[in-house]
Amino acid sequence: MMRLSFGQLPLLVRVVTGVALFNAWVSFEEFVGDRVGLWKYMPYYKVAQGCVWDLTVATLIVVGLTWASIKHRASGSPDARAT
Repeated sequence: MMRLSFGQLPLLVRVVTGVALFNAWVSFEEFVGDRVGLWKYMPYYKVAQGCVWDLTVATLIVVGLTWASIKHRASGSPDARAT
């Protein structure tokens, strides 16, 4: 069985991974940031609204997943290691 890299997975799987990561961030915001009061120490944070923090996390997720997808193609050699 060949080992697949993240870039070889179907686009739908990569998109769902990004959505799941963003959902984890939103859950952290709601259950920790809002309820515990962590938001008081986060500049430009708005409780129960979209803010700069959400945009930053979304950007980091997109950049990270894009980098993980492109990394395999840039190496030039397919991952032929068997597991």
